Amino acid sequence: MARAITIVVTVVAAGLFAWAVPLVRVYDALQPMITALSIMVAAVFVRLNRGMPTLEWKSLDPEKRKDLTSAIVRVTTDYGWIIGINATVLFGLVTLAAIGKTDAGLWPEWGRRIVSGSVGGFVCLCVARMVYVIWRDIDIVRLQKRLIDGMATREANERDVALADEKVASIRAAGVRPVEVKAPKAWGD
Repeated sequence: MARAITIVVTVVAAGLFAWAVPLVRVYDALQPMITALSIMVAAVFVRLNRGMPTLEWKSLDPEKRKDLTSAIVRVTTDYGWIIGINATVLFGLVTLAAIGKTDAGLWPEWGRRIVSGSVGGFVCLCVARMVYVIWRDIDIVRLQKRLIDGMATREANERDVALADEKVASIRAAGVRPVEVKAPKAWGD
């Protein structure tokens, strides 16, 4: 579902850029776009540096632990692809900047529109992938929360069971014996 939304938004942005944003105006925005994409790449590199969370792995449920580690590996792979996409777009923007506004202005109208639409679409794709980074980080944090809360609940239950067993053992050690309870007598007897 998220991929379909990303594709639709990217195609719409590409169409709007090709239709409404002349290539000359794209040149005016190249520097801010390059800066923003560079910051996005740096942010993904920071996320890649995160690695696996520091948890007491032995105390976690093995199936849930496998879910968490698999999710982290998948998101790390996705981050690698996002860096690749952003680097490719950055390369294209820098190449476009090197060509220059004057030379690009000599291209036929359809060529300028295709380039303008491509810039808009690819920049939109990069922004959508950054939204994906945020969404996946929130997803991983929620999974970690469930694991940590489950581990804390299990430890509390084990502590309560141990306390109850200790109390039962102390009652047994006290040598309490049953006492015969006589039936109550009526007042007049």
